[in-house]
Order: sequence, then structure tokens, then C-alpha cells
Amino acid sequence: MLDAFLLHHRNTDNVGDLSCSPHDYFDFGKAAVADFGSPVPPTHRLIMGGGQIWKSCVRTQRRGGHRAKHSVIWGVGIGPQAVRSPEYTEMRESCALIGTRCAGLESLGARYVPCASAMSAHFESAPAPSHELVMFAHAKYSDDIPRLAGTPEMNNTNVSLKDAIHFIASGETVLTNSYHGTYWALLLGRRVICIPFSQKMRFFPDPPTLAKPHNWQKHIGKAQRAEGALEKARALSRAFYDDVMNLS
Repeated sequence: MLDAFLLHHRNTDNVGDLSCSPHDYFDFGKAAVADFGSPVPPTHRLIMGGGQIWKSCVRTQRRGGHRAKHSVIWGVGIGPQAVRSPEYTEMRESCALIGTRCAGLESLGARYVPCASAMSAHFESAPAPSHELVMFAHAKYSDDIPRLAGTPEMNNTNVSLKDAIHFIASGETVLTNSYHGTYWALLLGRRVICIPFSQKMRFFPDPPTLAKPHNWQKHIGKAQRAEGALEKARALSRAFYDDVMNLS
């Protein structure tokens, strides 16, 4: 039997999805990692997450949760509507631990656990800012954002986690509409201008400055920072890991 079987989106070129598995940052003993849709083998811990994968977690638990002694959801996007749903009640009854990357829902019984990518060592080697502004774009949802001439730009596909973090770190202000671009920029202590394309950008514990495509430029040099965000995210991640490993 495995000590842990971990699932997240792996068949993708999105660096955020590829970098959000706790397996990349923590020791789970005898463990295996797979994409959602893979059969669940006998395992002590079934760990699902992170990412925007709530429905995949529900399907997996229904089909294969019985093959795990304990099921765990780690840093998954679970918004207010989902937290109030019958599926959430079902999952609370069948899962040992549920952690969502959406902060502010604790009164509804949702424990805040940030994306495990905060544990990456690439934050330690990130450079100091060398540009007033950089743009980290979501590859699918950025066509309507007016660019500022001369602004260095990278998108969230076909790039390594190291290169993404180091690029984001190079900006004093980061313009982004990527969830993980926003998250990593906040962890790096940069000023963050986020142009949200969905509600998932609205649940950071230390929120970025939100803007619309037509007015984002007025926030350059004035956008919000998240002081101490990296240390807080790591402390929460380590605490959740300890709880996972204490499941007997």
C-alpha cells in the first residue's frame, strides 16, 4: 500500500497547475503522483490538489475514495457557492481534511490553506526588481488588456516555475490576470495589479489591487503589497502538512 497518492492537473502547459502539488515540496513517504482521472490505488492518504479542481475532487472521492484510508483536499479553489453546496457537505463527511486556497470562508467551515507552491526554493533565489513594471499574462484571457509599450511580458504556459517566479520578481509592480501570477507576486512582496477574469482572484488573504482593463495604468507604483505573505503561506502549509501526516 502507498503512504500517499496525490492527484492534480498534470496534462497541461499551465505552470500554475503544474507547480501546485504538495508532492513537489513535502515528503509523504512511499508516494505516487498522477493526473485526475487516474485510478486510485490502495493508499493511506489520497491527497487531491491544489488548483481549481473542486469538481474533479468530488468525482474522484465518489469513485475511488474508498481505496484510501484518509482523503485530503489541499489548497483547492472552493468558492462560497461551492462551500454552501450539498457536495461540500458530502465531502466534509467523507474527507479527513479539506483545505481551500480561498481565504475568508472560515465562518462557513472552510479552512484556508494556500497553494503549496509557496514552499518553492525559487523564492529564495529570486532577483531584486529591475523593471518598474512587468506583465505576467494568462495565455487565454489577456487579449483585452491594453499593453504599455516597452513592458516586459511573459505568459503562464510553457515556462518553468523558476523562470516564472524570477520574471515576476524582476518587476517593482506586476500586472497580471493569472491566479498564480497574482499569488507569486504577492508572495514576493511586489506591488500587484490584478485584472480578474473570474471570482477566484478575490479570495487572497492579503488582496492585490484589482483593476479593469481600461484603468490599470493609474495603479502603477501605488498598488498593494502583501507584507510577510511568503512566511505566512509557508507556516500555514507546514501546519497543514503536519495535520496530514498525523492522520493515523
